[in-house]
Amino acid sequence: MKAIIHIGTQKTGTTTIQSFLNLNRSALSSQGIRFEPFTPRNIAQMELGLAAIVRAGDILDVKGKRYAIGVRGRESQTAFVDRLEARLRAGVAEWPEHTFLASSEQIHAWCYNPARITALHTFLRGIFGDVRYVVYYRSQEDFMLSTYSENIRRGEMLTLDEHIDDMIGKMNFNRRVQMWSDAVGRENLTVRLFDPALMPNRDLLDDFCAQTGVNRAPLQTPPRKNESLSVEEIALYRDLNRRVPMMLRNGAANPLFFLLVRLMRRRLPQPGTRVRLSEAQRARIRARNAESNELLRQRYFPELATLFGPRQSPDSPPPAHTRRTNSA
Repeated sequence: MKAIIHIGTQKTGTTTIQSFLNLNRSALSSQGIRFEPFTPRNIAQMELGLAAIVRAGDILDVKGKRYAIGVRGRESQTAFVDRLEARLRAGVAEWPEHTFLASSEQIHAWCYNPARITALHTFLRGIFGDVRYVVYYRSQEDFMLSTYSENIRRGEMLTLDEHIDDMIGKMNFNRRVQMWSDAVGRENLTVRLFDPALMPNRDLLDDFCAQTGVNRAPLQTPPRKNESLSVEEIALYRDLNRRVPMMLRNGAANPLFFLLVRLMRRRLPQPGTRVRLSEAQRARIRARNAESNELLRQRYFPELATLFGPRQSPDSPPPAHTRRTNSA
């Protein structure tokens, strides 16, 4: 049995992909594809990111994520990953499908060094005969805005300028791709650009299906989820979080906080003011990433004039661009 693992970078439609896979589990099975979260309620498959941490000899210390997965300290986390391995091994022996397909945002978030990437690949290669990976990257400017909205949802109190200061050194996609290709083999890594102009039918799910061997025609499409917060909603979250904690001490979401958010949102303008970067902020982000983006373009997308930015013919998109030796 082979495995295809979607490395879910932040704000590249990862929630949409996971909702799509979960909605179509039975139909995917009929195509020979197994989508099997270890914990049914956790379709984000955080267990794969935890496997990387534990098998690299590290420990997950984020209280909210521990609560979401259902683990505590090192012993509990190790036991969880051992159960995951046993479940996957049993599945490979019993499942009728030929492909295990998974998607997890925590893989990219937590596998930020060679040791963890190698640990995850070693873990998966010990179970599956062939393991391949798919990753999407969007422009750092869009990434910055989207991560700001997402982090505010998770309790961050920073202003946009402070968020940029915190994140600007963490968006070298070329370095991250190099770490993955060194660990798993360039032939096993599909690098995609989160750019509708480069996707079949300008559609993410069509593109994802093309990369993973899924026939989308008979499958259902989930509603759009996880849209970015407006300026007014960000102000609400930041102000409310000063008064009422978003998380309880055990890492669980505070129901009072989110009840208040729902009630107070009714007073906000809809759809609200879109968060935008200033020209100075854009210029700073572009300058910081120009060299690494150019290296990534030369290595994986030499036919493109720029890695990110307006395309010459947005109304007539060229074929989607992929860089990998073998087909999915």
